[in-house]
Order: sequence, then C-alpha cells, then structure tokens
Amino acid sequence: MEAILYTFAVKFLDENELESIKEAVAMTKLGQMIWDDAIEKGREEGEKIGQKRGEKQAAERYSRLILLLSKENKNDLIVKIASDPEYRESLYKQYGI
Repeated sequence: MEAILYTFAVKFLDENELESIKEAVAMTKLGQMIWDDAIEKGREEGEKIGQKRGEKQAAERYSRLILLLSKENKNDLIVKIASDPEYRESLYKQYGI
C-alpha cells in the first residue's frame, strides 16, 4: 500500500506538493517507523563494513608478523603464534605491529 502511495505521489505531484507530503508523513507513526528502519539498516551496513575492515587489518597484521619471524629464521615461533593468541599479541607489541 505504501509503495502504491509513493508511486502515485511521485507521478502526480510537483516538488512543492511532494515536500509538504514528506513533512506530513515524517510527523506520523508510519514516518517514524520508516525512519527507524532506515537508521537500523544503515547501522547494520556500517557494522558489516567495519567488520570487513577489521578482518582485513587483522589478516595483514598476522601476515606481517609471520614474514618478520620467517626473515629472522624463527619458524618455530610461527607455529606458536598460530596456536597461542596471547603470545601472538605479545609479539605484535614487541615488533610494533
């Protein structure tokens, strides 16, 4: 029903009329519900983007540590950081990663 209303409004009303309808809808319960849905969707999308960035940064950080340990011929530590997150964090700090 809402989609039909919007379709007719866009088709038959001019910009000024659309603006006044927009203001009227915004002040209704339905307008608030649409606004809340849009905010929630934006929040969810933002969280997804942030999570992807965080995963990428974590992978890059892990790779840098492995390359440094490999360069220093500390291959035994590579196995240890793979299984011990606390030790891995301590090496991140030690190497400034």
